[in-house]
Parts: sequence; C-alpha cells; structure tokens
Amino acid sequence: MKNKLTRRDFIRISAVGAGVLAAGGLGVKELITSAAECQYSETKALLGTYITITLIDSGQDSAKAKVKDTFAEIERLSSVFNRFDITSELYRLNRSGQAIGASSEFVSVLSNARYCAELSGGAFDPTVLPALDLCQDSFAKTKLPPSSAQLAEVKYLVDYREMSIKGKDIVLGRNGMAITLDGIAKGYIVDMASSYLRGRGVSQIIVEAGGDLALQGMREDGQPWKVGITHPRAFTGYYDVIQSSNACMATSGDYENAFTPDYKYNHIIDPSTGFSPQELCSATVIARDTLLADALATAAMVMGVDETLKLLESLDGQKPCLLAKTLRVIQPVVIVPLVNISAPEPLILALLR
Repeated sequence: MKNKLTRRDFIRISAVGAGVLAAGGLGVKELITSAAECQYSETKALLGTYITITLIDSGQDSAKAKVKDTFAEIERLSSVFNRFDITSELYRLNRSGQAIGASSEFVSVLSNARYCAELSGGAFDPTVLPALDLCQDSFAKTKLPPSSAQLAEVKYLVDYREMSIKGKDIVLGRNGMAITLDGIAKGYIVDMASSYLRGRGVSQIIVEAGGDLALQGMREDGQPWKVGITHPRAFTGYYDVIQSSNACMATSGDYENAFTPDYKYNHIIDPSTGFSPQELCSATVIARDTLLADALATAAMVMGVDETLKLLESLDGQKPCLLAKTLRVIQPVVIVPLVNISAPEPLILALLR
C-alpha cells in the first residue's frame, strides 16, 4: 500500500467522477446501464489509492449506510496493514522484528503471504522491503539504481523463510528484516469488504481498490459486468475488456510507481536480484479471491511469461492476462464464473490444495 497518491492517481479520480472507474490496473468499463431500484456508488482515498464501492440495493438510505459501514471496516483493516502508520501492527513488526499476540487478520495475511511465496518459488516475497527501500532511496538521491555492492548488503535480509509464524506470534529471523504487504493486503481488504456487504444481504457488488477488484452478481439488466484492463502506457483507455458475473482479479504493472520515465526501474523488485524484472509491463490474474489474485499478479511480473503460465496451469481456476514490454498480449483472460463465494480465508486453502 502506497504512502501517497501519485499524479496518475489524481488523473484516474477524474475518470471516476466522469462515470468510468479506472483506478490502478483495472477499471470498470461499464457499471450499470439501466435504472435500478437503487444504484449507489462512493469513492474514497484510502490505502494510498482510490477505493470505489458500487452496489444495487433496495433503497438509497440503506445502500448509503451499508457503504459507510464498509468503508469504516476498510479503514480499520488499513490500520493493521499500513507500514507507514506508526500505530499499525505491520509498522511495529518492522520496527521490533516481532509481533507477539498479533490479530487474526494480521496472522491470516502473513500466513497467506508466506504460502504465496512458497507457491511462486519466492517470486512473491513479503520480505523484499529492504531491497525496495534501497532502490527508492538510490533513485531519490542519485537518480541511479543502487550498486551491486549496496544490494549485496541488503540481500541477506530478503528471505521469506526467515519469517516465523507460530500461533499469534510472528518473528523476523534476521536483524534488519522488514515486511511489505503491498502486493497482498489490498486484495485481502477487497475480499473482506465484499464479504462484509454480502453478509448484509447485498448480492450485486463491485469493490475496486487500485487495480484489485471483486465483483458479485449481474447488472440490473441481467448482463455480466464489463471490466476494462487499463492500458499500461496510457492514462486512459483499455487494452482488454472482459465480462463476468462473479470474479476476483488483480493487476500489477511497472507503471504504477516507476522510478524512471522508461519504466525500466519501478516498485516491482525481483527478490533474487534486487532489480526490477524486464519482461512484462502488466499482469492481470483472475482467481477465486482477490488476495490470491493480488499476490499472483505481483509474482507474475517477476516470473515472466513462461513461468507464470506454468504456475497458473497447475492451479485450478486461475487465469492470466500478461502484457509484455513490447505490448504483446499473452493469453488473454477468459473468466470462469464462480458462484457461492463465502469468506475469503478458507478459499485460499481450498484453492491451493
């Protein structure tokens, strides 16, 4: 989760006001095309991006109250995972190297982060923060990438296997290790927001947060929702449009927080090298929950085409859409409708078995 909003974010919020949601890597190309008993949508700046909740409910007051409560829950969860907030559990873990008696939400996300790290062979690694911070500091101060010697100094701190989780106690095994949950916590929060609304009887929902998206039910006209995947080399426009009635998806891209104008160096760091991977500029993954889609999209950017397709072929129901630096689309997304989705945490385990 980013600490501040970028110029690109402010450009996107203008699109939201105009009726086309285009935050992060995914945008809702077309929300609802016919009048409903009550269509309600609200956008707030949270988690370092813009979060939009759209739902169809029985009345304006009811819809507004449910969205208000959902945003309150999102803010509560943000206070757990925001690494820039000195009161958050993640900040305290990074500062002291341990979190004793952690909350169930914190343990759940870190456990899933470790599992996704194992699943991807370390391409997704929540302990990559020291290398990311080094790159950010180097470009801020010198406009150049860090040297090999500098990377060698932090490389031993990047190893998810040195993160111990025992019950409610989390310990980082090496002095100076630090965690970033930017590639997974936002997906978890989207899942929880969607689940929160479903638990209150809402069956037609879109929750979107900077490229992570969960949608449920059909549009009022009985048609699937239409979702556009933002073009990574343009502030507006889509390079693919997909349709679904029930799905969770996430996009990761080199354009979201680039250190150089050519996007060669950006916030996505290969844990094995300390540098940004160079094969893909965008990766969208559709999965059974947004948490998994979020982590796999980040991993895909690091793994590249062949390894990503190999991994996702081994998982039931995961669909990728990859865009190479040459802007060549690899395996366009095909969404398989998913029904009767319950709370997100059990789905991770059921999916990965």
